[in-house]
Amino acid sequence: MKRSMLYLAVILILGLSACTPSSDTGRPDPDSAAAANAPAAASSVLSASQPDAPDNIVAHEPIGYCGNTITTISRETQAGEEPWTACFWGEDSVALTDLLRYLNYSEEPCKCLPEYQVDTEFGTGYGLHLTEGYARYNGRQVTLKADQIALVQRIIVRQSEQASDGE
Repeated sequence: MKRSMLYLAVILILGLSACTPSSDTGRPDPDSAAAANAPAAASSVLSASQPDAPDNIVAHEPIGYCGNTITTISRETQAGEEPWTACFWGEDSVALTDLLRYLNYSEEPCKCLPEYQVDTEFGTGYGLHLTEGYARYNGRQVTLKADQIALVQRIIVRQSEQASDGE
């Protein structure tokens, strides 16, 4: 009984240690081992509290995410391409979740359909159209900046490569 309680305590502590707050700058702490191994895409997400934040991000306090935040990206069949779905966690999930969560969805949506569907733990039904450069959520959309489009493209490439390696 004592051994199983100890085992449960260790699991709880390890699980909680996976949840780390983001830094005030929105960038990983350079001294952490995780930051050294983090994808470059994660460090390019800008928080609205930064002076160089894009104007399409709403003001918000820095927030912490657990590394086990799960994100799902899917693409329906388009122009001869096969349907594709990736479910992932870690730095890519945190970066994409943080970006989509704090975009300023204030524009009227265009008529073109999104290329990708994204579901995060904080919202489902995000639409992304990287060619047209927008993100859509709850019937509104926002024009993405070039660095935001590049971030999402890098995440999609990494996740599609990992999904094909796993087959």
